[in-house]
Amino acid sequence: MSTTRRSILATLGALPCGLLQAQPQAVAQGPRAGIHPWLEVGDAVVADVLANGKVAAQLNHQATQPGLLRRPALVWALPKGLQRVQLRGNLTRAGKTTPFNKTWTVRDMASVSAPLYDQGKPWIERVRGLAKRLEEGTVTVERAKLPAGKPPAATALPQLEKRLGAPLPAMVRLLADWRVEVGDSSFVHPSAMTTVTDMLRRQWDYALSGKDGLDQLLSPSVRARYDRSLAVFVHVGDGMGALAWDPAGVTAGEPTHTWGDQGNPGAQPGTANEGVWYWLHQEYLRKPSLLLDEDYRPRNAEAAFTHVLQRLAFSEVEEAANDKELVVDSALPRANLLQLHFDEESRQPSLWLRSYDSYYTLF
Repeated sequence: MSTTRRSILATLGALPCGLLQAQPQAVAQGPRAGIHPWLEVGDAVVADVLANGKVAAQLNHQATQPGLLRRPALVWALPKGLQRVQLRGNLTRAGKTTPFNKTWTVRDMASVSAPLYDQGKPWIERVRGLAKRLEEGTVTVERAKLPAGKPPAATALPQLEKRLGAPLPAMVRLLADWRVEVGDSSFVHPSAMTTVTDMLRRQWDYALSGKDGLDQLLSPSVRARYDRSLAVFVHVGDGMGALAWDPAGVTAGEPTHTWGDQGNPGAQPGTANEGVWYWLHQEYLRKPSLLLDEDYRPRNAEAAFTHVLQRLAFSEVEEAANDKELVVDSALPRANLLQLHFDEESRQPSLWLRSYDSYYTLF
């Protein structure tokens, strides 16, 4: 990775994001990409998007919110056999217009990711297929073993449902038969599952009260969510994190706590009785990040389980070799999230895939 790109990535977290007001033009279903410009309010970009030397779309966008936006400024179809992407146009920033013309060589990672999205197979078989195409040990799938000292799943599952006051998603029941690990992280066997609050107390060493206790750290609404939520996947990385399920779902307009996304309308209620999935992390314990679709409604359980792989399994595949390479994924069911960023000094563009980024997979 180039020094310039490293500096851009290092500063992204400090910059605010916003929500695009205009909707991008719809394209037919199939491989497609969305361009998400990172601009300041009032900045504008007008450009031709060329695929293999032919104009495929036109980008015409003026920022009304700062930063990277959840909704793309442009969605365009990725043609079969795509080898080169070119952006040719003008950036207007602080009243000054600068031309640009840059071409990237395309590498399609679909040869690795495709098994994960094969809707003709059960989810566990899709993960097994993915594991075979990744570096050994990145993802492992094995028959589940009952944790020592825990009740069998036939006993544990009804107990969990009674405690939560809601039926468990079928995907959670699947974990009674299969153990899925991503590196050092793993899905939890149902016999060992507990609420997020219990996990924080017994495994992450948080106290309920007193200095630095959960009663002091968390708002009443977040504390209530953790009390009623089931911790389903535990992420061991830079600190501890987890994917959890709240059977109560969302309240209309509640904060999404996704990275940036300034000005968004907040979460919107989804399908009845499906609840909401979210990520929590020790560093951001006060602000669990809701896993929502493009319309800010909760994603379903299968999408949440798949999201674990999208967020954690592709780091060695989705990274461009240099700033002249653009990685895309033509197997991805959603539009590829391509961030368009302009260097502060040269005002020349960088374009790269963020669909498998730890933060922007939440988009």
